[in-house]
Amino acid sequence: MSRPVSRAGLAAAAFAALIALPGCISLLPETEPDALYRLTTQSAPETRTAAGGETVVIDRIAAPRGLAGDRIALERDGRIAYMAGAAWLSPAPQLLHSAIVEAVQAQAPAITPARVQDGVSARYTLDLELRHFEAVYDAGSNAAPRVQVTLISRLIDRQTRAIAASRTLGVSRQASANRQSAIVEAFSAASGEVASQLADWAEGVICEGDEAPQACAG
Repeated sequence: MSRPVSRAGLAAAAFAALIALPGCISLLPETEPDALYRLTTQSAPETRTAAGGETVVIDRIAAPRGLAGDRIALERDGRIAYMAGAAWLSPAPQLLHSAIVEAVQAQAPAITPARVQDGVSARYTLDLELRHFEAVYDAGSNAAPRVQVTLISRLIDRQTRAIAASRTLGVSRQASANRQSAIVEAFSAASGEVASQLADWAEGVICEGDEAPQACAG
């Protein structure tokens, strides 16, 4: 005997059928992912000088619950679901944090990046909040999605207990196809651009300060 299906159950089933995607991509999560992905960002060649720079603690990235885990977020019609058969190697904020540290290390010689767990003393903390980290299906379920990465950054001066500067960074990258690998490549490209922009911005703020580090002169 079949069990009765509630109205909510019928709606969920219809939604799942409507947004099922080709190429083994689904908006519904599976128990065990078939593939684990990392962000493959490409930082600029390292330009750090022997003089070093201002130590900046790059804080852990705060994120809403839907973006804080290791599932690859997809958005359609304002609703968030997740890619089936795939996941990030680590929670998304951790992967993006690593990309930011690498970008600062590579292209901002006026900054010496440190992590919270390093326990170092620093004048500045870079406070980060992730607002968007999803592939947006704004051209239909069968079209390649657009990856959106948006990060709010605040450079906090711990001596004055004030926000020295703040900025919202947002980058979009169109996936080349509606496939897992292509979508992950778009995530990597957007994340790398956000990390690069953040490194340039933070260094610019510090070098414009009254006590700019020696590395700014280079």
